[in-house]
Amino acid sequence: MQDKKTIAFVISSLRMGGAEKIASFLANTLIGDYNIVFIVWSDKDMFYSLNKNIKLIVIQNNSKGFLVNVYRIFSLKKCLKEYNVSLCISFIHQTNVISIIASKLANIPVIATEHSIYESLKNQKIWNLLRSFTYKMANTITTLTQSDLKNYSFVKNAMVLENPINLVENNEDYSKYSPYILSAGRLIESKGFFDLLDVFNEFAKTNQNYTLCIAGDGELREKLEKKAKEYGVCVVFLGRVDNLYSLYKQAEFFVLASYKEGLSNVLIESLMCKTPTISYDCPYGPSEIIENNINGILVKLGDKEQMLEAFVKIKDNKEYFTNNTDKVYLKFGLDSVLKKWRELLARYLD
Repeated sequence: MQDKKTIAFVISSLRMGGAEKIASFLANTLIGDYNIVFIVWSDKDMFYSLNKNIKLIVIQNNSKGFLVNVYRIFSLKKCLKEYNVSLCISFIHQTNVISIIASKLANIPVIATEHSIYESLKNQKIWNLLRSFTYKMANTITTLTQSDLKNYSFVKNAMVLENPINLVENNEDYSKYSPYILSAGRLIESKGFFDLLDVFNEFAKTNQNYTLCIAGDGELREKLEKKAKEYGVCVVFLGRVDNLYSLYKQAEFFVLASYKEGLSNVLIESLMCKTPTISYDCPYGPSEIIENNINGILVKLGDKEQMLEAFVKIKDNKEYFTNNTDKVYLKFGLDSVLKKWRELLARYLD
C-alpha cells in the first residue's frame, strides 16, 4: 500500500535494554500498518533485530559534546523530511530532547516516551533544563507508571502507557540448575546484584540444593563472579539470553534487587510465566506490578534481611503465590497495551 503513512522511531542504539526491546517490538508490530524508518545514533552491538521491511538509518558523527547533538538534530530533521515522516516516536530522555526539536523543525508531531525514572537526569543539569523546556513542545509524553507521571505536571499532554510485553515460547531445558532462583538485567551498580549475592549466600546456608541463575551481562560481571566464588555458593552467570521464557517457567521464583527501575519488563514477564516475584520497592515500577503478598513480595529498599525472609516465604508458599499471577494480564497483556498504542497513534495519523 503506497498510501501508508510513515512513522520514525528514534533511539540511540539497539543494544540490550528495556527501551530498545520495546522500540524494536513496536516497530516490528506496526510495520504491517505503516511504513517504518528506524533511526539510531549507533548500530554497534545490535542485540534486537528489525523486520526486513523497516528502513534502518544510522546518524553517525565524530564530534563531541554539544556539537554532536546539534549535528543529530539537523540530520534527524533532514531524515524526517526526506522520508516524508508523518509522526516521530522517540525513546529515553536525551534522545527525546533531540527528537522533539528536530520534529518541530520538520513540522511534524512527536511522541516522546520515558523509560527511566524522572530523577535519572537530576545530576545532568543541562539535559534536565532542556527537558523542562522541550517536553512542553511534544505532542504527547508517555511514562511507564502513575508514580512517575506525577513528575510531569508541567506538561499538558502526559499520559501513562505501559510497555507491550510479547512472550515468545521456547523449549530450552534448564533442569540441570533446578531448583533455581532467577534474576536478570544488566550487571551494573544500580541493579543491586551484590545485594542479591549477599542474600543468596545466607539463603543457601539452609538451602544448599538451590542455584542462583543470573541472565545478563555488564561491567560488573567479573567482580560478581569473584564474589560468588568467595562465598562458595552455586551461582550460574548465563550471560545475555535472547529469550528468557523457559528460564522463567522453570524457576522457583524471580528476584529483582534493583535500586531504580522505569517499570520492569522482567517482573511482568516473570508473572506472565506464572513465576512469583520478589523485588525491592524501588522507584517506580515494582509497586505497580507486584501485589504485595499476593503474586510476590515487595521488600524495603536495601533491606537484605527482609529480602531473605521473602525468599523463605515464597519457597514455603510457592503454590499460593503462583495461583495469583494471572491478574498481570489485565494491566500489561499484549492486546491491552497495543490497543492503547494504536489509539494514541490514531490521534496523529488518521
